[in-house]
Amino acid sequence: MNVNNIPPLSVPIFNGLYLTVAPGHEKTLELAMPHLSSIIDALNRHHYSPLLSEFLDTVLARFLRENDYSQKNVYMLRARMMKLKLILTAANPSRRVAELGTVDVQALKDELPMLLKQNSKSGSQGENLHAYYSLFNRMIDEAVGDNLIGKPFKVESCKTKSTAVTKAFLDSNLVSLFNAWPYRQYAANIDRNTVLQNATSYSFWLMPLGLFTGARLNELCQLRAHDVIQDVYGVDLISINANGFNKSLKNAQSAREIPICSKLIEIGFLDFVEERRQADGKDALLFSELIFDDKHLYSRAASRFFCGPITGTGFIGEHCPVAMDGGFNFKSFRRTFAIRLERSGIPATTIAHLLGHKVDTPEVTVEHYLDKPASLVLLEQMERGLSYNVPLDHISWQHFKHLMSSQIGRKTRGRKAKKAQH
Repeated sequence: MNVNNIPPLSVPIFNGLYLTVAPGHEKTLELAMPHLSSIIDALNRHHYSPLLSEFLDTVLARFLRENDYSQKNVYMLRARMMKLKLILTAANPSRRVAELGTVDVQALKDELPMLLKQNSKSGSQGENLHAYYSLFNRMIDEAVGDNLIGKPFKVESCKTKSTAVTKAFLDSNLVSLFNAWPYRQYAANIDRNTVLQNATSYSFWLMPLGLFTGARLNELCQLRAHDVIQDVYGVDLISINANGFNKSLKNAQSAREIPICSKLIEIGFLDFVEERRQADGKDALLFSELIFDDKHLYSRAASRFFCGPITGTGFIGEHCPVAMDGGFNFKSFRRTFAIRLERSGIPATTIAHLLGHKVDTPEVTVEHYLDKPASLVLLEQMERGLSYNVPLDHISWQHFKHLMSSQIGRKTRGRKAKKAQH
């Protein structure tokens, strides 16, 4: 039989796809067969690939299920994934995971900065981009792990320098802050327009609380009357916990009890707590002017008051001019607290406990204080270690209450708050 009359050999590869070999080239087919699996895998990936929008939802649910995110971080993760979905699928909602490629890296670099810039006055866009790029890369890792794309590709971080470290306040900075309008002495008959700013309980209390407890801003903002307690040894404590409506912690080790220093008691903190307890009960939010939302928790108004919408603005920027250079914000009180204790020789484990940081050693130095309860040890070390060369004797909650009373009935200045959720 003439070889020219032998029909070509066809081998099925995939639905409707065949590999055809001319007569006399069967050896070529034998050499090609071991390499066909990668082609088949690619075709299978494309044929059975889920919708990209659905996969992004699956990945988000996986991240939330497998990680212990705080409530605020959950909100941020959802918001970031929504923006990624917008960029990757808005032009083609039926797009599939298998269609992801390096072109998406460029799309992300082109479109994300403009998307983040809308309605944003933040000076931290570079750090925000880094967070989005990191999330995109994690999503690509998941797609590779699920064998939905063949080769991994990543977007390189735009981060060119490390995040600026929060700076601690100098004594001179603290003098300026604590000589500002919330801490002046006001008489009972003060004119209502002597101070144009709104006198709120948080504008008075959060700075001394930050300075003498080292607590995070939202940990203080979400405090309720029942979080201020006294133990069996007579030590007054602030309990940092997630027990209550809309309360949360950054992580598990953030739960702790912080002794209340004598200076806070002298200023009138326990009197203030009792006033809130008498007014609205044991579950009363200490700072009743604050409201809750999913993104900012309870700290939105306080953060804007102290830090402003951009670096160097707000109360801190107004009374501490060096804040214009960056690095100063409400967290500076927490850092100041830690540094003062460290310089006073307070053990690192004690400082870590007070800050709510994870430690691999005992929470307090019990081997040296076996005859004393932990709360007394912590209080003694805080009283000894928190030495500030700052005059604070003029600060009084009773004086500030005169200012608050004078403003009753006065129209609130600034943006109106939404309905409170306590």
